[in-house]
Formats: sequence, structure tokens, C-alpha cells
Amino acid sequence: MNKDIYQEVGERIRKIRKQMGLSQESLAFKAQVHPSFISHIERGTKKASLKTLKILADALGVGMEEIFMPSEQNTYPVQKEDLFIRRVSTLLKDKDEHFKYTAWQIIKQLEKLEKEK
Repeated sequence: MNKDIYQEVGERIRKIRKQMGLSQESLAFKAQVHPSFISHIERGTKKASLKTLKILADALGVGMEEIFMPSEQNTYPVQKEDLFIRRVSTLLKDKDEHFKYTAWQIIKQLEKLEKEK
């Protein structure tokens, strides 16, 4: 049986979500949808709109192209460094410049402490 586009996209969303270390509940919270809807999308039993897919991609910290990319072109599993960068990026995405600058200063101090060891 051939998979339809909804099943393929759902599988990619599940794969990315798991690689990001997110539960369905935490992704649902970030995307402001019901956890059962995430389950249906991942199984391809409900059809998500492009708007919803964009919200999910943003919540996962990936571009839309990553959830529509044919499976054989996926570069997963995500490298640990990439996963960390995505998590930090997702965390900082909606913060103001002052918050981002403060985070940068903290990282620089951590780097300084690391060099002193």
C-alpha cells in the first residue's frame, strides 16, 4: 500500500519531534493544539492545513521544507550539535534583543570559564 502525502508528512513530523526529544504533549503545547491532534497528524489520519503545518514546523524549529522533503533526502538523524543549536534557536526566537544579548553574554562567560580550566 502506498502512503499518501499526509502519512509521509506525519511520519517526518514524528521523526523530527522524537529527535528533538519532545513528547506529543509538549509539541502540542508549543503549537497550541490538542495532543490527540498531533497523534492524528503523525499517523496521517487527519489532514493538517498548511497554516497548522507551519505552526508545527516553527514549534519544532525547522523549516517547512524539512517536513515536505522526500524521505530519501532527509539528513536525519540530526547531529547532536544541530539539535542543540535548534533548541537554543527555538528558545530565543521570540525573545527581545535585550534577552538575546544577555544570553549571549552568559554564553561568553561560560566559554571564558571553560578556557580557565
